[in-house]
Amino acid sequence: MINNQLTYWQPSAGDTIAGVIQGSGTFKNAVYDEQKTLFLQDNNGPLVGVALNRCLMHSLKQNNAAPGDLVSVTFHGKEQKNSGRSFNRYTLLVDKII
Repeated sequence: MINNQLTYWQPSAGDTIAGVIQGSGTFKNAVYDEQKTLFLQDNNGPLVGVALNRCLMHSLKQNNAAPGDLVSVTFHGKEQKNSGRSFNRYTLLVDKII
């Protein structure tokens, strides 16, 4: 599944990516070192890796997302908690395959 043609989604605030889940796993690359990754493919295009943070992993679990499901991920940008800690805000939508 993972090959030399894998690219990583590197969004700017407001960017959305959508595709069919091909799988997930921990992948090591130069950008993220070891990173939990969701692998998406859109219309038989190239395989794209989406780096997963805790929020995205939680959303995937809540929606029981599985290979073959269509997902849409929107990056809203960096936000800051009251504690001063910053985080990346995402929205994830899942269209289940029946």
